[in-house]
Amino acid sequence: MKDIFKKYLYSKISPEEFEMFSDFVMKKENSDAMFNMMAPEWDLSLETEVESDAKKSDVFQRIVQQILQDETKNALRKVKIYSIGLRVAAILVIGLIFGSIWFYMQSNKETVYEQMQTVSIPYGAKTKLAMPDGSTVWINSGSTLSYSSNFSKKRQVELKGEAFFEVQKSNIPFEVNTSFGKIRVLGTGFNVLAYPEIGFVTTLVHGSVQIDSKNSKQPQMLKSGEQAELVADKIVKSEVETELFTSWKDGKMIFKHEPFSNLMKRMERWFNVKIEYSPEDFKDLWYSGTIENETITEAMDMVGTAAPVKFTFDSKTRIIKVAPRK
Repeated sequence: MKDIFKKYLYSKISPEEFEMFSDFVMKKENSDAMFNMMAPEWDLSLETEVESDAKKSDVFQRIVQQILQDETKNALRKVKIYSIGLRVAAILVIGLIFGSIWFYMQSNKETVYEQMQTVSIPYGAKTKLAMPDGSTVWINSGSTLSYSSNFSKKRQVELKGEAFFEVQKSNIPFEVNTSFGKIRVLGTGFNVLAYPEIGFVTTLVHGSVQIDSKNSKQPQMLKSGEQAELVADKIVKSEVETELFTSWKDGKMIFKHEPFSNLMKRMERWFNVKIEYSPEDFKDLWYSGTIENETITEAMDMVGTAAPVKFTFDSKTRIIKVAPRK
């Protein structure tokens, strides 16, 4: 095997020898033998291959992750296709061998490189996402949700925007992290609004959640039907009609005594348009109603029917200009 190993180092190995070498590497009882064969190259390898995590390429990280997750046989078969006669591919597999033994010798425990998965939803759209642990997330327009590839073991997500969570019960806590703070649950259904330009609002439909604001020392607990809003660096709780804050996931936008400025912001995201108006002209207006299957023109007609408002819509630029109707 030493001769085959040397051939492998210099890319002179035959397909048959490579198959023997792969089988030898995959057997745990051969770890010491592999270490002894690599000893003469060890110092150099540490400098060039595994000196620091920062120097590992994304490809190398994925290969190491696969070998630590007992998927190495498939990985080696893939590498084998490209490695015969190719020096670069041979170096990659050598890195795999050195890297796996390095981790074995250093920690003798499983190490997993986490990769972040990110879902971004443009304005005018929304989506329903099934999480690896069985939880379900509805992500609203103009929102971004990120989570680790190791999610089932560490149930944490990063949210910018708005999402509704139906969390699968588990002994592993489920955490939603935002720029305002985090929400911690075990199993429940709740809505989180965390748009930077709007603020932080959590609405609990059922179950219980704990809210840790970055500006508040004491965490707040919510019960079903309660809402927590961040106001002047303090968490303010109140009882609400939860449907008003969660109906968006069912394709409806329900608003009740909604200030004009808030309504316009919601409609911008909902229809993917830009609405221009003077806030001073409409500061005393509020609206109640439901938008479900209407187009943006139909929705604005509804607004104009309920209050002295007129508008123009440029379909090419998707800009709506709103002014008082006199």
